[in-house]
Amino acid sequence: MAVVKKNELEQRITEYEMELEQLRSQLTLVAEQEAAREQFMSSKQIIELVRQQTGRELNMSTIKRWADEGYLGDVVDEKQAFPALRTKQGKKRFLYPKEEVRQFLHEKGYLLPAFDVLDQVWLGGERAMVMKAALQKGEFQYTVQLESTFDIQKGVMESQLSKEGLEIESEN
Repeated sequence: MAVVKKNELEQRITEYEMELEQLRSQLTLVAEQEAAREQFMSSKQIIELVRQQTGRELNMSTIKRWADEGYLGDVVDEKQAFPALRTKQGKKRFLYPKEEVRQFLHEKGYLLPAFDVLDQVWLGGERAMVMKAALQKGEFQYTVQLESTFDIQKGVMESQLSKEGLEIESEN
């Protein structure tokens, strides 16, 4: 009887190990598809981005028209392109390449850099001045001049810059 239980336990352990391996491979697939999904925007994300940037309300028919006219790049069906990711049930969800969408929105005046030329900003704890802003590969990159050394740094990502605390300093 002890032999039977030992065999059953070994079999269950083997089954659990196989299931664990399947879950690991599924997790890897999900992680890969999530990373690939980051390169795309949904219609709702586009509408929200325009609302944040300009306060203007767009609707789904505008996004559809832009997509039909080819302004938003190659349209991807989310369920087909990323089957391992959970999606909402119901209607098809189309995705658009983030880089092309951001470029189009910038050309239309719906996407603007967060910082203007001559704005004072913080870059890694140092004060700097924005010299130039340009959209590169779907992201705003800046050329800034450090105030302490007058060195010019190019290709600074928007996420690296901040205005926090500058207003307080200039008031003193």
